[in-house]
Amino acid sequence: METRDVVVIGAGIAGLTLARALREQGLRPLVLERSTGVGGRCATRRVEGIPVDHGLPFLHGRDPRFLAELRAVEECTPVPGWPARREGHGVPCQPTAFEDGSFTMAFREGLSSFPKHLARGLEIQRGAEVTGLSQAADLKDRGTVAVALRSGATVAAGVVVLTVPVPTSQALLESISPPSSAAAGLLPVLRQVRLLPSLTLIARYPEADADRPAWDVRYPAESSMIHSILNDSSKRSTLQSDLTLVIQARPGFSRTHLEDPSEAWAGALLAECARLLGPWAGRPALHQAHRWRCARVDPVSELTSPLLVTLEGGASVGLCGEAFHPGGGAQGAYLSALALSAQLELIPTWIQPTSR
Repeated sequence: METRDVVVIGAGIAGLTLARALREQGLRPLVLERSTGVGGRCATRRVEGIPVDHGLPFLHGRDPRFLAELRAVEECTPVPGWPARREGHGVPCQPTAFEDGSFTMAFREGLSSFPKHLARGLEIQRGAEVTGLSQAADLKDRGTVAVALRSGATVAAGVVVLTVPVPTSQALLESISPPSSAAAGLLPVLRQVRLLPSLTLIARYPEADADRPAWDVRYPAESSMIHSILNDSSKRSTLQSDLTLVIQARPGFSRTHLEDPSEAWAGALLAECARLLGPWAGRPALHQAHRWRCARVDPVSELTSPLLVTLEGGASVGLCGEAFHPGGGAQGAYLSALALSAQLELIPTWIQPTSR
């Protein structure tokens, strides 16, 4: 069984930020990520060679540490202030993004540029699905948690941090063997967190067929189905001539149709888009659908800080991410990870670094 300083489960903004902070403390964290990429919902898909942000449409915040990190991203082209052109009276996912003092940004090459920046130099195992946790039974391994992977491999560490969506974290805490009363004590807290889904559609229109919008984002208050329509092309400048829209459904519509065949709800969203924008919007040359089951945290259920407990065997389990910081979003995930790294740094005996 391989032993590490720290195992971080999840390579989203929180997991990557935490791993970087721990590395700066002189440790060698291992990040386990189920998918083949990094960033979670800070995701960019290439459609016919053109980047499209089909998760978070832009990054925003006002904390100096987070903004400095955004400005430190290299080898890409920032689009500061995007989306500057906004239309409609619907409510954004995070209305504070557009308040005075808040900074917004996109990247011409896609928002995944940010997590890729955070991931540089980290040891990340992609395609590593965690199936369960267990406390060491062997005296020589006391003080560690064994992390079991779908592949059959096992990694042990004195600290395991969960940065995955809250339902996945709940399932992993419940899987701990032998059962841990300390871990069980976290479950009622996690049950307070409410996650909102988002059915999302990428739609591309030939330049000759589309009425190019004069806005970067539209929030249609008059629609019960569509939360936002993003003019993704307005980030890309000369990269493309065709128009690409990203259509994000409202949480209620998304929850109702989450398990329906994608073509059924994609057709409904396109029809609604045509009603809002004109007949051309219902006839894209191509479209791609994506289900975000845990798109964001309902703001009324955000927790105020990361969680950290010591199990009966002496190992520690932590949780951080956007659900564990007021304001949520990418900035909340980033700051939550920094807060947890500070907590870990205050415990002098929490880990014995592995040999390098």
